[in-house]
Amino acid sequence: MTDIKEHKGFRLLYSCLTMRKQLNKLISSGSLSLGEYLILRNVWLSKSELSSNVRLGTIKAADLSELLEMSRPSITRILNGLEKRGLITRTIDPNDRRSINIGLTEAGTEALKLANRKILNFAERVVESLGESDTDKLIALIERLTMIYEKLQDENGGSNNG
Repeated sequence: MTDIKEHKGFRLLYSCLTMRKQLNKLISSGSLSLGEYLILRNVWLSKSELSSNVRLGTIKAADLSELLEMSRPSITRILNGLEKRGLITRTIDPNDRRSINIGLTEAGTEALKLANRKILNFAERVVESLGESDTDKLIALIERLTMIYEKLQDENGGSNNG
């Protein structure tokens, strides 16, 4: 009987999980947790012209929950911490008084910029280590792998059983 660790599929998934774990460590080694970083990043991205938000620069907690695939209680817990630290604001949506708009403060923008600089500096070191050609190949393979995962998930009805 073959050891599961010898199967290429297992090694591929294990490598992906290990890489994700390392990225999580990188992000959370600063002043923000991974969840905090992702929320600040998505609030900042809501300022883009591609945003469907009525009020640019804000986003609703329900939208964050959906975007990040996190439960609403988890989002609320993280938002409470970010608000206590002065990194976000919460205001009642004038168009729907049941909704709360989340926006970045100057301190939140600065915290996000600092985290992004750290991540980009690390990424540049990875590119230097791999070289331009191997980096381009890796990006193409990861993009292809992502499309394959999505296709297989769709075929499987979004279920992890297969």
